[in-house]
Amino acid sequence: MTAEGSMLYMRKASIWLLLAAVGLTAAGCKSKGVSEPAPEDKPYELTIMMQDGGNEYAKTAKPDDKYFKELSRLYSAYRGKPYNIRFEILRHDDYFKQMTVRFAAGEFPDIMWTDGIGNTAHPNAAEDGVFLDLTDLIDRYGPNLKRGIADISWKDPKVSKNGRIYGIPKMAALPNMTVDFVRNDWLKKLGLSEPRTLQDYLNYFEAVKSNDLDENGQKDEIPYLIRGNFMFSTSFFGYFNAYPTLWQFRDGQFQPNLILPDMKQAIMFHKELFDKGYVNRNLFTLKTTDWDRLVRSGKVGMWQHQIPALMNTYDPDAMPDANMDIVPLAGPKDEKGNAYLVPEQTGVNAAYVIFSKAKQPEEIIRFFDWLYTDDTAKNRFFAYGIEGQNFKDVNGRIQFDPQAPVNKEKGASIFFQVMINPKGDNRLSPLLIQMSKNFEKIDTAMRIARTNTIHNESLYMPMPEAMRTNPDLGFQENSMFMDMFAKVVLGKEPIDSAFDSFVDDWKKRGGQKAIDEATQWYIKEYGAPRP
Repeated sequence: MTAEGSMLYMRKASIWLLLAAVGLTAAGCKSKGVSEPAPEDKPYELTIMMQDGGNEYAKTAKPDDKYFKELSRLYSAYRGKPYNIRFEILRHDDYFKQMTVRFAAGEFPDIMWTDGIGNTAHPNAAEDGVFLDLTDLIDRYGPNLKRGIADISWKDPKVSKNGRIYGIPKMAALPNMTVDFVRNDWLKKLGLSEPRTLQDYLNYFEAVKSNDLDENGQKDEIPYLIRGNFMFSTSFFGYFNAYPTLWQFRDGQFQPNLILPDMKQAIMFHKELFDKGYVNRNLFTLKTTDWDRLVRSGKVGMWQHQIPALMNTYDPDAMPDANMDIVPLAGPKDEKGNAYLVPEQTGVNAAYVIFSKAKQPEEIIRFFDWLYTDDTAKNRFFAYGIEGQNFKDVNGRIQFDPQAPVNKEKGASIFFQVMINPKGDNRLSPLLIQMSKNFEKIDTAMRIARTNTIHNESLYMPMPEAMRTNPDLGFQENSMFMDMFAKVVLGKEPIDSAFDSFVDDWKKRGGQKAIDEATQWYIKEYGAPRP
């Protein structure tokens, strides 16, 4: 989720941050300062400001929600003294706009969720001292936290800058969770093996298009379903060395794949898919809910999604047709048998920052440290919810039904497994995997996800300033790239002139400045490549 705004807006936000920092420095403490603990009989109040992520349960959760109370009870029991863990949940659709207002007024709790310490709503908060430098505090009070998160994640620019840690990572269930999914029952019906090469994929798409696989009297199946803005729909970019968010060192500069010649091949491949009827006609506008409905209706031959879908959405008990056999794929492989589906990732989804005004930051670090302990009660809570309500322990055997109304309605299980779990996404917890009917498929998908990645030299690169302040330069809705991409695929403009014009305009509108900044970072990080 990225905040958008003009340069004037950002200047004002920076001024607000600076003013807030001055006030906070006077009232708070630096990372080395530790204040006296609160009286033992008074609960320590720990409040986290976060966004609802579109989760229905989160949207309606009250301050005294049962899951907040249970989390407080469990942590209090672990520490042997009272704590009150609270969450202030704001709307996800304008979270960063609200955040900027909060910064201006200096009204925020001790802890805040953000998608990265350099977000445009608070671009200089770390440098200005608004966010606490956590490096020494974590070393002293978070041994489990430090060990539980890999170095590759601590180096992520979402949480660190200039070798100092300013954010605590909220981790993905795996560094890479994305795989392709295919209807295995359709492959068997067509007499085909699982697709391996790019040609295998095209052969499968042609067969799906040409046969009435759901036997409704119409050839209306969709071979490969693409969601609007290509969300979870990037299955083929990596094959052409053109994954849209990656950068490569070419011709003496570190440049984004968006403007490199390889991208033309990827675009033309998608045009081929469109022209042959292998993808949905509304590929640039299809909404998430409609995309999901089509998959579940049994009209789709292949699509891309995250592995946790096998835990819930694609669980046989959750599907309208239990005979749908959905299996994971690694993506199209090259001559050497390598698949390049998604980039290498650090696994950091977002960050929790602690404000400098926090009176007892060591207590906050201890709370996050608890998340990485082996505390059984805590692990059960973030997997199954509240004992006696979401699950039962019957003579040592856990009874947990993810499809039960108490877990399914309004996304309740996602709420306690992911939303209010500061550690991150717990949907692939071993406690849950072992109970799933899709256990073997999940295991296969996780193995695939470890090997289908693309080398990512820009892994630790902070987003160039020109791209932070001008979203048009990126790969998302209403961007310059997406506009050009759609025109070519839909046959409104020829590839060569459209692409060349896009690249020229992209550089003029700030892209060249982004390249210059990225090149400086690359040379500092890796050294100047040999000619």
